[in-house]
Amino acid sequence: MELDEPTLRTLTECADRAAIEKVLGLYCRAIDRLDVELLRSIYHADATDDHGAMHLPAHEFAPRIVEMLSRVCTYSMHTVTHAVVDLHGKQATSEAYYLGFHTIDGNETAVGEFFGAAYLEAQRAAGLANQPHEYVCGGRYLDLFEKRDGEWRILRRKITNEFSVCRPQSAVQEGMPASFYTPGTRDRNDPVYGLMTR
Repeated sequence: MELDEPTLRTLTECADRAAIEKVLGLYCRAIDRLDVELLRSIYHADATDDHGAMHLPAHEFAPRIVEMLSRVCTYSMHTVTHAVVDLHGKQATSEAYYLGFHTIDGNETAVGEFFGAAYLEAQRAAGLANQPHEYVCGGRYLDLFEKRDGEWRILRRKITNEFSVCRPQSAVQEGMPASFYTPGTRDRNDPVYGLMTR
């Protein structure tokens, strides 16, 4: 059966949006699993990422952000809550809202590096500097995508970080919360990689 032009155009747009949304999701997987190669793969070779403190060619940004997260965080979880994608032929723009959760290692060096000297001093005064701390943040990934050789990848990314909560870790590690606590791993031993080989 031959499809008419409007139907074909609609199907192509749906496929393009799905491909872009998959890239947004793969970014979260790559960051949380500390998977440098996966992180590089979502960007074109000439892409840039403006993460505020880090504004770099994306293929340089990938190992830098993974090294920083592996050094000062013991866990992270990122999620895209929704994305508004506008298609413009072989290019697209995306405004994707995100939430990020980070657990910072329970030592003064990591807490001071991540949160800064004033926060560290306040936590020292409260006797809490050597326990894990949490950083919860939210903002938007503002992306220019480009489709090359049939693949959508990020060409330009700029993030906004519009709120954050910094505090000593509040999770309870006993009772029901502890019995349901089953975190992933921050490498390719995470169960999702085994799922993908089936």
